[in-house]
Amino acid sequence: MADAMDIEESYDIEETWLLLAFLIVYFTYYITKVVKKPMVVCGNTKFKEFVSRHIPIVDEHYWPTIWCFQGQLHTLLKAILNLRSSVKLNYRRELVMTPDDGEICLDWVDDPYDNTTSTDRLNSEDERPIVILIPGISGSSAEGYAKEMVQSVLTLGYKAVVFNNRGLGGATLRTPRTFAVTNTDDMRTVILHIKRKHPRAPVMAAGASAGGINLFHYLCNYGDECFLNGAMIVSVLYEMVQSTKSLESFPNIVLFNNTLTSDMVNRIVKQNLPMIQQSKVNLDVNHILKSQTIRQFHTRLTVPMFGYRDCESYYEEANLAGKMHKIQVPTLFMSAADDPFAPLSSIPVEEMKQQDNILLVATRYGGHAGFLEGLIPRGGGYIHKVFTQYIDAIFKHGDELRGSLVKSKSCPNFH
Repeated sequence: MADAMDIEESYDIEETWLLLAFLIVYFTYYITKVVKKPMVVCGNTKFKEFVSRHIPIVDEHYWPTIWCFQGQLHTLLKAILNLRSSVKLNYRRELVMTPDDGEICLDWVDDPYDNTTSTDRLNSEDERPIVILIPGISGSSAEGYAKEMVQSVLTLGYKAVVFNNRGLGGATLRTPRTFAVTNTDDMRTVILHIKRKHPRAPVMAAGASAGGINLFHYLCNYGDECFLNGAMIVSVLYEMVQSTKSLESFPNIVLFNNTLTSDMVNRIVKQNLPMIQQSKVNLDVNHILKSQTIRQFHTRLTVPMFGYRDCESYYEEANLAGKMHKIQVPTLFMSAADDPFAPLSSIPVEEMKQQDNILLVATRYGGHAGFLEGLIPRGGGYIHKVFTQYIDAIFKHGDELRGSLVKSKSCPNFH
């Protein structure tokens, strides 16, 4: 009996030492290989100096969640946390009609939090800065990440408004037209509407994923007449064909592609089926409903609806590479090298190095729109630290950039 107890105790000690050794190796790997400062790319010396003074977080190490830092797992965990978000907001809904009689829902939160960290109080309410938030392709103001970004804006004392695309966020789809990342008509309508109602307020915009692609094309299309003081683009797909191939590879096709496609079919098509069936374009609605991949969805719905020859031509126009020089206002791109939607090789780093108005912050880990941190991740995480420092810097100190960036009619004073 004693020998058996001795053997069992020996096994327990051995297992304890093995566990301890594993933890030491794992923690050593985490400290030496995972915890890194982000790569910061900017072609303008003055912009770099501005970043060092007012956005110090990008010069610090990013500590992703230690037990879940790998790209796919990180992305999945963030998606789960979005669904479980505890942020409560009282939106004020405003309906904006488009020239073709479409309907867009804007969800506003005007009142700052009591614990506002902004040190400079504005002279009047009509001068209070506004941040427009643009969710992903099937997202809305109800998404956890959107509410977290609204919360970040409010803590600074600014106004926040979420731009819900047609047929999403409870909006009624009044015309048989949905969304394409290359079409910026609706974004133009919204931004002009906001500027007409708040002519003295500086305005910035932030877009995530497909919302970021749409914002990018808006900035390119309208250049120095975009009526924005700055922009932030998060986890964007820079090169659509390469990103699509990445999403169609295993395990991404199972983890993300099929799930996202199902979500798009349900939210965009099924919830608006009667109106989509009225489209004058020859749409095979039953075929659209059977889509299992993002490529199939775009081929069957987006391509015919917006008049593209095929999916490849749509993706080619959607690409960001080769167009960076068209951006005329300070724009921060934030990406992760392990983003399963947009791998590091798809980011046009060399092109971005040549631009005056662009700042790229790329972390080694962070997944797609994840950037979680902490042993028990909660709240916005690392991305919201960058986001709040950046928008606060542009609104408060943007005049320091005057003359060093390409001049823009849209932000003459960089309020």
